[in-house]
Amino acid sequence: MPKTKLSDKLSDDYQVLKGRCPDEKCQAQLFFPKLETSIECTNCGQRHAKSTIQNVEEVKNTEVALHNLLKNVLLGNIKPQKGPENVKVLGLSNYECKLVSFILTTYGMDKTTGKAKLLTDMGQQTVFDCSLLGDRAFQIDKEHLDVIGYGRDRSGSQSYLSGILNVIDEINEGEERLVPIHADGDGHCLVHAISRALVGRELFWHALRVNLQQHFQQNQDKYKIMFKDFIDVDEWSEIIAECDPNFEPRVNESMGLRNIHIFGLANVLKRPIILLDSVEGLQSSGDYSGVFLPVLHEVEKCRGKDGQLSKPLCIAWSSSFRHHFIPLVSIKGQKLPRLPRYLIKRVWGISDRNIDKYIEFDADDMCTVGGDKCLQDRYLQRLVKCMEEIFYQKYGVHPSLVADVHQYIYKSAGMASVPVDIVINTTQRTVEKKLLYRCLTCDALTEYNLTIDMFIAGGSLYQLALETHGPLATDKRYSFPMQGIICSYNAEEDCLVPDMDKSQLTKCAFCQGDRVRHVKGDGSIMYKNSDKTTTPSQSTHCTCGFKHYWDGKEYDNMPKILPVSLEWSGKVIKEKVPWFENESDICLNSNVYEVAQSLVQKHFPGEFGSERLVQKVVDHILRLTALPEQPKTEEPVPIDLPWSPNSPSKIIITGQQRKSVHKEELDKSQTEKNIRQKITANAPVKQKKKTTDIQPVKSKTISESPVKKISTRVPSSTVTSHSISESTESTPIIKPDKKVKLVCSNGKQTTLTLRNDVTFKQLQKLICDTVNIPPDKQKIRLGFPPKELKAPRDGDIEPIVPIQHGDKITLDIINENKTSPPSTSQMKVCHGDIRTSRSSWGSFDETETVHSADSLLDSLRDSNNATDSIDTSIASLSVLASLSGKDLWTYVQSMPHLFSVGGLFYQQVDRDLGLTDGKHCTLPALPGKVFRFNGHDSRLELCLEPYGHFPVEPNIERKVTEPQQNSSTQSHVRFGSSGAVSHKDSCVAFSGHGHSLIASTETRMPKEMTETMTFNSSSAKNIHNLCTPVKKEDSIEEEECDVEDETVNNYNRIGPGFSVLRPNPPDPLEQNTANESVEIFKKVAEMLERSVADNEDLDCFGGFSSSPSSERPSAHSAVSTATEDSKEQNAGNQMEDEDLKLWDGEEDTMDTE
Repeated sequence: MPKTKLSDKLSDDYQVLKGRCPDEKCQAQLFFPKLETSIECTNCGQRHAKSTIQNVEEVKNTEVALHNLLKNVLLGNIKPQKGPENVKVLGLSNYECKLVSFILTTYGMDKTTGKAKLLTDMGQQTVFDCSLLGDRAFQIDKEHLDVIGYGRDRSGSQSYLSGILNVIDEINEGEERLVPIHADGDGHCLVHAISRALVGRELFWHALRVNLQQHFQQNQDKYKIMFKDFIDVDEWSEIIAECDPNFEPRVNESMGLRNIHIFGLANVLKRPIILLDSVEGLQSSGDYSGVFLPVLHEVEKCRGKDGQLSKPLCIAWSSSFRHHFIPLVSIKGQKLPRLPRYLIKRVWGISDRNIDKYIEFDADDMCTVGGDKCLQDRYLQRLVKCMEEIFYQKYGVHPSLVADVHQYIYKSAGMASVPVDIVINTTQRTVEKKLLYRCLTCDALTEYNLTIDMFIAGGSLYQLALETHGPLATDKRYSFPMQGIICSYNAEEDCLVPDMDKSQLTKCAFCQGDRVRHVKGDGSIMYKNSDKTTTPSQSTHCTCGFKHYWDGKEYDNMPKILPVSLEWSGKVIKEKVPWFENESDICLNSNVYEVAQSLVQKHFPGEFGSERLVQKVVDHILRLTALPEQPKTEEPVPIDLPWSPNSPSKIIITGQQRKSVHKEELDKSQTEKNIRQKITANAPVKQKKKTTDIQPVKSKTISESPVKKISTRVPSSTVTSHSISESTESTPIIKPDKKVKLVCSNGKQTTLTLRNDVTFKQLQKLICDTVNIPPDKQKIRLGFPPKELKAPRDGDIEPIVPIQHGDKITLDIINENKTSPPSTSQMKVCHGDIRTSRSSWGSFDETETVHSADSLLDSLRDSNNATDSIDTSIASLSVLASLSGKDLWTYVQSMPHLFSVGGLFYQQVDRDLGLTDGKHCTLPALPGKVFRFNGHDSRLELCLEPYGHFPVEPNIERKVTEPQQNSSTQSHVRFGSSGAVSHKDSCVAFSGHGHSLIASTETRMPKEMTETMTFNSSSAKNIHNLCTPVKKEDSIEEEECDVEDETVNNYNRIGPGFSVLRPNPPDPLEQNTANESVEIFKKVAEMLERSVADNEDLDCFGGFSSSPSSERPSAHSAVSTATEDSKEQNAGNQMEDEDLKLWDGEEDTMDTE
């Protein structure tokens, strides 16, 4: 479909908009369809109404729009969703607030410095006094009412409390003024509800428990006397113990905070607390509701700074089970809610007559709930920031990082209610051992799981290295590319020791993306150059919406890579320099002199006279970065109106300098006026500078030029025949001949004198007469960089050769007997990069080209028309599988979590059929596959009769059936986790310093990868599963193995790291194909080297090489060629070995074939 039609279709059906998240601490860039009414932020987790999105504009780039829509659908269904504990509002989540609460118990914020200090250093008590919050109350914003985990409670209270809430609304003029909001149910729900009712956050739950415990201990005698008829003396020790923040009830006991603790909290805060229930609960005789008064304090101590009684807080039960408390708060911008006396007349534990002492009732016999004295959000943010610094100093990890570990490592695995100290210890351990990674694509955290059993004697990796290399040596290193591990051998403990500085995770556990980076303890990411950061960018040149990392700084745009060649003292060094421009901060734009100076000092430090080299580099960079010349647009000549005898011919302008202006000059543009003024002022000066030989000709030309300029501005009707004849008879300007330098490839050099109108054939004839080289042997190159000057086709008019005075002509002599270079197909046979061109959605790039936009549009339409989010998710997976070139079953085998608790297929079976242990079922999206539900492990398993039932994993069917088929074969093949193959024969597969295993195609390569594929674009990234080769910079290329006996080699190597077992002897015609191709490639490389060397020797003008610079071959290159140019031509076709590699001590001294 043409691109214009595609754009029209997208604008009509799927017009895409982009905007910013309205949360001031988030500001993430969002992409969403125009028809959407609410949008969920992919960063903070909030769902916003479309009208609240900021800076909304249409995405006019079709590919960017489709890419981001597809990315949102896929990540939204595979990446774990943020729960109530992890949704961030104004930069804070509930889990972070609960972590910081430990610090707030003993620390406070100094008003003068804004830093955290111990309360004892500030002249206060050891523990924070919660009564200081006695007159505070939280009011929620309307736009936050629907935010999960922060706004309305979703545990069932809306239906359970609907009756009492309707009564309260009717009393308050029919308006909703009292709203039940969320409180985490982790065993501390009462103090969470009180903390949220006070400040809106769960920041003070820990301090409230400590205050409550101290209050009971100090007033234990008073409580025993007051409640001697209700509570036994022996129960008080248990009541006090339940107040401890680390209290854990005994097994099968649901002990927790109850009414006596609410009464104690009322006395701690010195303000009343109202407990509401459903209408039935209020009417029952049980103590499910009531008013808790601070009777242990005098009434005067229960007043605020304004002298008025503190207004009561309101909490309620969330369901009929009455095991979870939630707060009820007022809405900001509305009147405070009021409650009538008949709803709160029941006072808990004491006489009802005390209610009028601690609660004020108005003339309508109603009391006001909550209040309007709120702590500002900015103050809370500064307070939390101070406490986060203390948390980081104490534990070495940031609270936000601990919260992410809890979400992505524990909750995603189905582990709920994990103690906080365990999560903190896990975070500390993974950061210290460099096992924690963050995916740049889906922003998820992944732990690099390395168990000690893998490395000890008898472990999987230990056995693999032992079977491959025999006895292990302490001076060698062992690489396991599939796991991304590099190990050394410890002879004393007889185990492998992983080198974590060189070992790294290869892919994300959720999206399978390969862009994973180390995470530091403060939550920052160890970026690599060109990585997209999380900092928003307002750049109009880059469409991703975020800044990019480069050498420790963040830039709005990606740099241009400029090739620069340095020639000094006989040395030639080629470099690639990043060039930044169009930055919002102009200080980040590249400075040409600073770049050139640093480059010269890097390679030639302290060299005398290097200033000339710096200037050459400056000139070269300026040429590469120069803007293309814009075509000059002629200004329209104003058309004069017809002459009239009444129109003035001269206008007198009076003032300090009287001046006469002709009417023609009123129509002149400023440009014309400036040109005429320059001509008039410079004409006499130019005349004096000319020599006496050409002065008559030049003076005539200059004197006539003003006449010509003036004549073009008068109407055509006023031009006379005299002016026309005068212009035609003017003497033409005589241009001298041009002198150019001719450099031949045979070493001859000379100077040619050319006419101004010389043509291509005339130039060939002149060259033939000068250096005696016939025209059919001439290959003329001209310009910078030199480009071949093509001869005009037969029948065309010969144009004038575009050559200037002082240019250089390079002449290559064509040799008819020159060996023709190998074809492209031969080059691919020799050094072809057997890679898959399937782009992974896990490494999306906003500028990446989508090959089939129509198919993506149809897939998006099918997913949008799905009736359920599960169907939408499965449709999205189908789109992803299609993009990857796989069927859905092959693709989901690498995602076993889809068949476990919370997975897409797990939820689909639970929704449609129900889950019963041992029950068999089929999935519509995976025809021909039968699954069984395993109730013990809570997962769907693949039914493979008669072998049994197995968990889903890559190539599970072949792994199960293959051992049965190969049991009778003589050559026993064993597969390791790194893709190694061992044989019973005595074939020595490796020799030299660098070794690698040869993998079996049946294990390492899918069937579709036997076809040679090319890598489409440098911007397209590949996400590899455990069976796909991954390019690693640290990997060592395999060396050729010299085998004397051809019968010993019973495998056919079809590419780097990929081999196929041969049941029959190899074909003699195919045996040396690779070696012959290598020889052909080396001949081409030598030929290119000679050509480049000749050109460089013949270049007498100095300066820089016209060809782009290429990297020097590293010790880990796939093929070492004779020249850098040949390496550059084949750099896109190289693929490093994926197998297990072994090398001696120092990696930099290795030799490769």
